[in-house]
Amino acid sequence: MNLSSISKFFTGTMSLKKQILILSIAPVVIAFSISSYLYVPSIKSAGAERIKAYRETLLNERKEMIKTYTSLALAATQDLPQKAFLERIKQMRYGQGKSGYFWINDLHHFMISHPDPKLEGTDTTGLKDENGVYILQEAVKVARDKGEGFFSYHWKKPGEDKLSPKLSYVKLIPEWNWVIGTGIYINDIDEMTAREENSIKREVSRLVRQSMIIYAVIAFAIILATNYLVRRLITNPIEGITVAMKSSANDLTVNIPVTAHNEIGDLAGWFNSHTDNLHDVIKNVSSATMEINSDAGVVSAAVEQQATVSAEQSAAVAEITSTMEELSASSTQIADHAKSVVDIASKTWENTKRGAVAVESVLMKMSEINNDSQNSINEIVELGRKSREITKVMEIINTIADQTKLIAFNAALEASSAGEAGKRFGVVAVEIRRLADSVMESTGEIASKINEIQEAINRLVIASEKGSHGIRDGMEYSNQTASILSEIVDDAQTTTDAAKQISLSTQQQKTASNQVVVALREIVSGMGQTSEAIGRIYSISKNLTGMSDKLKGLVEKFKLRDK
Repeated sequence: MNLSSISKFFTGTMSLKKQILILSIAPVVIAFSISSYLYVPSIKSAGAERIKAYRETLLNERKEMIKTYTSLALAATQDLPQKAFLERIKQMRYGQGKSGYFWINDLHHFMISHPDPKLEGTDTTGLKDENGVYILQEAVKVARDKGEGFFSYHWKKPGEDKLSPKLSYVKLIPEWNWVIGTGIYINDIDEMTAREENSIKREVSRLVRQSMIIYAVIAFAIILATNYLVRRLITNPIEGITVAMKSSANDLTVNIPVTAHNEIGDLAGWFNSHTDNLHDVIKNVSSATMEINSDAGVVSAAVEQQATVSAEQSAAVAEITSTMEELSASSTQIADHAKSVVDIASKTWENTKRGAVAVESVLMKMSEINNDSQNSINEIVELGRKSREITKVMEIINTIADQTKLIAFNAALEASSAGEAGKRFGVVAVEIRRLADSVMESTGEIASKINEIQEAINRLVIASEKGSHGIRDGMEYSNQTASILSEIVDDAQTTTDAAKQISLSTQQQKTASNQVVVALREIVSGMGQTSEAIGRIYSISKNLTGMSDKLKGLVEKFKLRDK
C-alpha cells in the first residue's frame, strides 16, 4: 500500500473518530512490530554466540588437555637417551580406557614410532584423510614453522569403520629433528554442542513468547487509554461544534460555547469570531449595495458620453496615420537609393585598393627582378674572370708540354746512343713526345673554346646592363602609378564615408517614420480597444445594477442583530 492509497483511505467516508483512533493505534502497532523485529533476532544472535562460545570452550579444554599430556611425556623422558626415549614413549597411554597414545616422525615424514605396526617404519608423505588433508605433512609444517601447534583431520576410531574428527598437537624435538604428536577425537564436542544448542533454543523461544505477551498487554492498555482520551478531548467537543454549525444555517446570531483551551477550543472561538466578522461584512455589504444602485446609473451615462468622444478621436488618428504612411514610403525610396550609392562607392573603393595592392606587388616583383639581374651580372663577370684564369692555366700546361717534348727528344737521343739496351727506353720517349703533342692540341682547342665563352660573356654583360636600365625605368614608372593610385584610394574612401553618412541619415529618417507609423497604428488600435472597452464597461455597469439588486436580495436572507 503506497501513500496515495493511504490518503484515499483516510479521506473517504470514514468518521473522524475512527481516523484518529486508527492513527493513534498505528504507531503502537508499528512500534510493537519494530521492537519484535529487532528484539527477536538479537535474542537469537545472543543464543548463537553462546553456542559458539560453548563449543570454543570445549575445544580449548581438549587442546589444553593434549598439550598437557605431551608436556608431561616430554618431562618424564627428557634425560633419557634416544633409544630409551622411544621405548618409554611407545609404552605411554592416557585418557579414558588408555586409548590416548603418542607418535614420533622425522621432518621428512618418516614414521619413527606409532602403535599401528602398518605405519611404523614407513614413509607417510602421502598419508591423507578423506578431505585431502596430508596428515604428516601438516604435522611437520606446524612443527617446523611454529615449533608446536594444533591441526585437525579425520581418522577412524579403533573398532569403527566411519571417520571421526580428530584434533592433534605436535611439538618439535630440535636436538633430534623429530616431531612428537598426539591426538584426541572431538566428535563428542559436536554432540555436547547440539544438546546445549537445543537447550538455548528452548530458552530463546520462552523469552520470545514472554516478550510478545508483555508487548501485547502494553499495546492493549495504550489503545484503551488512547480511545478514552480521544473521545473525551477530541470527538465529543467536535461533535458539539458540528451540531451547532449545522443548526445555525444563515443565523449570524448563533455562538458556540468554548469548553476547552486547545485546538478544538480555538476552532470554536474562531467560528464565533468569524460569525461576528461575517455579520459586520453582510451589514456593510447591504449598505454598499444601496450606494452601488445609485452610482451605477451615473457611470452608465458617463461611459456612453466617453464612447462618442473616443470614436471621434479614432477617426482623426486614422487620417494622420494615412499621411505618415505616405511619408514613410517616400523615406524608404530615398534610403534605398542612398544605399545603392553607398554600394557603388564601396565597390569603387575596394577596386581601387586592389589596384594599389597590385601595383605594390609589381614594384616588389620589379625590385626582385632588378636584384636578380644585378646578381646575374656579378656572376657573369666572375665567370669571365675565372675563364681568364683558365687561359693562364692552359698556358702553363703548354709550357710543360713543350718541356716534355724536349725531354722526350733528349731521351730518344740517349736511347739511340745506348744501342740495344736503350731501344725500349726510346719507345717510351717517343710515346711521351706523342702524348705531349696531343696535350698541346687539346689545350689549343680549350683555349679557342674559352675565347668563345669570354666573347659570349661580354655580350651577356652588355645585354644584362641594358635590361637593368629598363627595369629601373619600369620601377620609376610603377612608383609614379602607385602614388597616383594611393591618392585615388584616399579620395574613394572619402567618397564612401560621405555616402555611408548620407545612407545612415536616410535610414534613421526611414526608421523614425516607421516608428511614427507604428505608434499611430498602435494608437488607432488602442482607440478601437478603448471604444470596445467603453462599450463593455457600459454593458458591465448595466449588469452591475442588476447584480446589486440580486445581492440585496441575498443579504436580506441573513438574520442580523438589531442595532
